[in-house]
Amino acid sequence: MWEVISRLSTRQGKTAVILTTHSMNEAQALCTRIGIMVGGQLRCIGSPQHLKTRFGNFLELEVKPTEVSSVDLEDLCQIIQERVFDIPSQRRSLLDDLEVCIGGIDSISSENATAAEISLSQEMLLIVGRWLGNEERIKTLISSSSSPDRIFGEQLSEQLVRDGGIQLPIFSEWWLAKEKFAVIDSFILSSFPGSTFQGCNGLSVKYQLPFSEGLSVADVFGFLEQNRNRLGIAEYSISQSTLETIFNHFAANS
Repeated sequence: MWEVISRLSTRQGKTAVILTTHSMNEAQALCTRIGIMVGGQLRCIGSPQHLKTRFGNFLELEVKPTEVSSVDLEDLCQIIQERVFDIPSQRRSLLDDLEVCIGGIDSISSENATAAEISLSQEMLLIVGRWLGNEERIKTLISSSSSPDRIFGEQLSEQLVRDGGIQLPIFSEWWLAKEKFAVIDSFILSSFPGSTFQGCNGLSVKYQLPFSEGLSVADVFGFLEQNRNRLGIAEYSISQSTLETIFNHFAANS
């Protein structure tokens, strides 16, 4: 159907087509001029690019952090494993049974337990989070098991509910990924005042940067490129506000 409409309206140039739709992707693909109507009133009309330039109040930024290195992963696993088996006996009594906290290991000793064999329960995760200096991150992971935070944590939350624990290598990789995200998140929010986190797309994170006369796409590109290696950014993309965002803005302010 899209092919038929496109051929009639644009390629042959002999037919005018009026298309009503709630899909901005469909409108942009088929229309040379777009009008947005809200509450029975036409709020704007023009080409897709004109609407983005005139009414796009934000730049869309998507950032993908670099992958967690195997060296960093092994180091963190080793640190946690050594700490787990170094818990004082009086602390173990408060936990009732260390074996319950670290999962099913036949013989609890640092000599015969590999990182892959250790499964951290909720109780042990809280202790590890305290060791690593961010117990709140673990509390968020545990509390989000019924409603995942979707920042590299959805599968982890599901596993915690399903299995009652998380394998040490998987937890360590998640922790390091969250650390990378935290660095990028702090940089974006502090460097571009008014920016808002919009969610995740796989391992990428999305932001909206408030558009102003003093902030261009080139400026953002340059700023990110200068700090790319320091922040651990694998790739990023910047674009104007989508027509969907503009439509939602008009609808929300009707």
